Amino acid sequence: MTSMDGEDRRLRLRRLDDCLDVLEQAHELNLTEVSERMAEALSERVPTVHPGMLIADAIEEVLRQQEPYMVQIRPEVSRRVRRRRDPFDVRLLLQRR
Repeated sequence: MTSMDGEDRRLRLRRLDDCLDVLEQAHELNLTEVSERMAEALSERVPTVHPGMLIADAIEEVLRQQEPYMVQIRPEVSRRVRRRRDPFDVRLLLQRR
């Protein structure tokens, strides 16, 4: 395995983590279903999430898609906390256009 393969896996896992963050924020706001805007924002990374889907089911779908990446990434000796420059706020997706 080349380092590029490992980098690609980590990048894909981070992107799925971002999807999970969106869904978890929506869940914390007591939303129960994926909105059309949320589904649109997640569609490139998790095309199986669709409008009207239960948020809990969408979270499970993202976790399922993360599994292959979790198994293949070897644990790092020292874990670094990744800081985000611009944290995503699900409320932006919930605002009307």
